[in-house]
Amino acid sequence: MDAQTAESLKLLKNISLYAETYGCTYNAGDTEKLMEIARNQGCVPASSAEEADAILINTCVVIDKTEQHMYERLDLYAGKLLFVTGCLPPVAEDVLHTKYPHIHIIDPALIHSCYMEVATAHSGTNAVLQIARGCNGHCTYCITRIARGKLVSFSAEDIVRQAESIIEAGATEIQLTAQDTSSWGLDRNDGQRLPDLLRKLCKIRGDFMIRIGMANPDTLLPILDDFLDALRDPKIFLFLHIPVQSGSDSVLRLMGRRYTSAQYEEICRRAREAFPQIRISTDYIAGFSGETDEDAAASSAQIRRTRPGKVNITRFSVRPNTPAAKMKKIPEQIKKQRSRELTNAANEVYDANNEALIGQIMTAVVTEVVKQGSVTARDRTYQNIVIMENIDIGTEITVKITGHRRHYLIGELI
Repeated sequence: MDAQTAESLKLLKNISLYAETYGCTYNAGDTEKLMEIARNQGCVPASSAEEADAILINTCVVIDKTEQHMYERLDLYAGKLLFVTGCLPPVAEDVLHTKYPHIHIIDPALIHSCYMEVATAHSGTNAVLQIARGCNGHCTYCITRIARGKLVSFSAEDIVRQAESIIEAGATEIQLTAQDTSSWGLDRNDGQRLPDLLRKLCKIRGDFMIRIGMANPDTLLPILDDFLDALRDPKIFLFLHIPVQSGSDSVLRLMGRRYTSAQYEEICRRAREAFPQIRISTDYIAGFSGETDEDAAASSAQIRRTRPGKVNITRFSVRPNTPAAKMKKIPEQIKKQRSRELTNAANEVYDANNEALIGQIMTAVVTEVVKQGSVTARDRTYQNIVIMENIDIGTEITVKITGHRRHYLIGELI
């Protein structure tokens, strides 16, 4: 452990701590681990920043707007005992120390090893389980790979041990996460890959489900048959998050993505051949440098053709010290228009997908209380289903789909 992080962690002792987390599920997992480290040193969680002795900010810098928001949050709490982790310190440590001379930085690369020494588990029905850190990709636009470094796969033994602990602590949904889950094992010498890890996790006793996080097409395709075979276990949600980023091969090359649009569509096709009901989520970047009108149209057409259940759309944002920062920029108004076109295509698909489900009867598990008198449940494909009933979290139910609100289904309890 570096001296700066060691000193910061020593201060997380016998105080009340309030945490704010931004960005991805991986960051949420880091916050859970830090809060558990702090709890084991006598800290208690605070329900608001006002009543807390100290503030922890877990930062994201994926786009410029988000990074600027991080500085706004740090400015707000600059007068308090302030801890910062996440992707901002690795890419802007000097700036942080200059602007906030009394800040305490926790290196995100060290959180996992520190947490493993604690040997306890975060309690709750949903738990994040990190399986790797970093990425072996070469995306020209990505600052996260600079912040997180090269791929480091955590050992299967450590992952299974963590899973057993969080299941024993009450978790019913385990969210596997990494910068690229399907790259797990590529840096190890034991020959194990993600399907092997999934099978080990499914052997754990208990009533729980596994949601697999983001998997890049280039690392998923070589293991696809074995991966789809592992998905046959009923403990795994039939939900895939496969970010394609563009429907144009020329743009994919500019992005440094190491697959073609046809290969992404092959993954979708083969997954649906194995599981017709599987739900696929994907990501697109609107207005990447060098993207033409034809390239943008190819992305919208791909959404309509592949019918994803969820689409995350981001307008391209230049990040410093990335190869894409040197490319010719597209005007902001064009980015906005292309983002709207992608959103319109996605909304058409959502409505069509949901309309086809009306009248179907599904088995689901209650995962969240929305408000008094209504709950959210998830079916095997990780669909959001809202039911106007008071039902305990964790209850398995049978529902009939009666309608939808584009981003979620409405069901009646049978």
